[in-house]
Amino acid sequence: MSQEEREKVLFSNHLHAIGKLDYVKDQSKKVECILCAVRENDSRVTALKVYQEELLFISLNLYPYNPGHLMVIPTRHVEKFEDLTKIERERIFEVVIYCQKMLRAIFSPSGFNVGYNQGNFAGASIKHIHVHVVPRYDQELGFIDIIGNGRIVVEEATQVMAKIQARIPDFILSPDVK
Repeated sequence: MSQEEREKVLFSNHLHAIGKLDYVKDQSKKVECILCAVRENDSRVTALKVYQEELLFISLNLYPYNPGHLMVIPTRHVEKFEDLTKIERERIFEVVIYCQKMLRAIFSPSGFNVGYNQGNFAGASIKHIHVHVVPRYDQELGFIDIIGNGRIVVEEATQVMAKIQARIPDFILSPDVK
């Protein structure tokens, strides 16, 4: 079985973000790395970048689990966490904490999923490593809503982006945020 056939079976037999795999495969024909293209503001990809500094940048997820679903991404193209420098690792996880504090202030979530997927069979659809920061709520959709293909979009990405960009200076840039 080819890699493409294995991926098709893997994703078609499990819940997934509708259109995400098609988007990633389509973009990979246009650019070498989607996240590097986002970093460079490449017009060939849809970018929802909200912040950038020397070691990392932050982007809203184009296929969010919830409003405010952020990705903290190393600026340097890295495919495995073990290949990050100590300084990159420390800054990424420091910013993940700041993102949680910011999202808590903006959206008041009940909790967070924070994590990364490394490799196709671990769920990674993009090779450039990144950390997901997903706000979670006690009244999210249940199993029946999901299998019934019902989805409620609470806020448009542009509205979420504006809220986050307005608060970035308070959390990411402020040295006294603890």
